[in-house]
Amino acid sequence: MNYDWVFSFAAFADHLNFTRAAAALHITQPALHAQIRKLSEDVGATLYRRNGRALVLTVEGRRLAAFGREVQARGSDVLAELRGGESRGPIVLASGQGAFLYLLGSAMRRFPKDRWPLRAVSMSGPDTIQAVRDARADVGVAVLPNVPADLDCRTLRRTGQIVLLPRGHRLAKRRSLKPSDLDTERIVVAPEGSPHRVMLAQALAAAGAQWSVAVEATGWELMIQFVRYGLGIGVVNDFCPVPRGLVGVRLEGVPDVEYHVVTRPGAPRESRDTLVRLILESTA
Repeated sequence: MNYDWVFSFAAFADHLNFTRAAAALHITQPALHAQIRKLSEDVGATLYRRNGRALVLTVEGRRLAAFGREVQARGSDVLAELRGGESRGPIVLASGQGAFLYLLGSAMRRFPKDRWPLRAVSMSGPDTIQAVRDARADVGVAVLPNVPADLDCRTLRRTGQIVLLPRGHRLAKRRSLKPSDLDTERIVVAPEGSPHRVMLAQALAAAGAQWSVAVEATGWELMIQFVRYGLGIGVVNDFCPVPRGLVGVRLEGVPDVEYHVVTRPGAPRESRDTLVRLILESTA
């Protein structure tokens, strides 16, 4: 296998545009086309296809691009070690907004950024898993409905749910609530199809609660803000701080949410393993 072609394909996979990828590689577009065509013939698989006007990777293309990124990262580490130094390539941490706000701050502050630059990328849970799988992220933190067999996954934290209510709300003095208690309520919820929205809707339906959407909002901070504006009540993970003027009441009868730290299996990398250790220690 020609590794120069693999690395060129990894650059193309990052851009999914021949013009930008060729510019990044400092080669011509025809040369890049030829390299990817020869690589496709060499591995015996189609690596990308057109979807309308866009280019998308095939399953085989995703795997090969991830391999190329991993080889490049590992090669940089080995060269740095041979030269008596340390790799200065960035360590990429992918996660959702809520985890960055409320779970990962301590680990990110403690991570030795003077040794290894740390780059944080905010994305949804499914996108986080795919970024780790594609080697576009070194470490991911996400809620996993199903633990993927091809990745290393360690449990970070189990999180319950609280109902955020104005202090004068009819339910504000309760010690705990059940989904049936939310009957007739207007609720600030995550967008339709999101794991949290699906979980909440299923619990309310099973309890026979009739409810309505007050606002659809992305991210705990925005959901909490809409509750503060008085547009409805909210159901959020229990690690979210309760703002002044609101109360948080434990919601029972719904499943806990389990966050995982996700990495690709493979050879140890000091920077990645240090970040994973700090993340796990921060919530121990």
